[in-house]
Amino acid sequence: MSERTRGTADVLPMVHPFGLRVRGDIDRAGRPVLARALSWAVRLGAADIHLDLSELTFIDAAGLRLIVTTAAGLPPPRRLIVQHPPPVVPGLLALLGWRLGPDQRMYPSANCNDAHGPDPASPPSP
Repeated sequence: MSERTRGTADVLPMVHPFGLRVRGDIDRAGRPVLARALSWAVRLGAADIHLDLSELTFIDAAGLRLIVTTAAGLPPPRRLIVQHPPPVVPGLLALLGWRLGPDQRMYPSANCNDAHGPDPASPPSP
């Protein structure tokens, strides 16, 4: 299961650990590839999903939101584990109300009541 969209993104399956390796740019053109691959990983496995981002060169906010939505939809105790995130990813996750734990698993931030992240229309808490 490898897909390529206009030279921008590859999403490849990983067997051990179970998950996906993301290469290239996840933008408007690459998001459908990532969406299909994440959906496949959710349906196929019962274990945590490892997402190797070591070869990710760009991800837009909508691509990161796709990852957050997938993590939020996993039934406990399954988690999405982000491996080798680019330096910008933890900060962007925080903006969406999520964080990477020391185990590299994604968790909703403690001050966020909604597992999908804060409502961007609501004012920030004091």
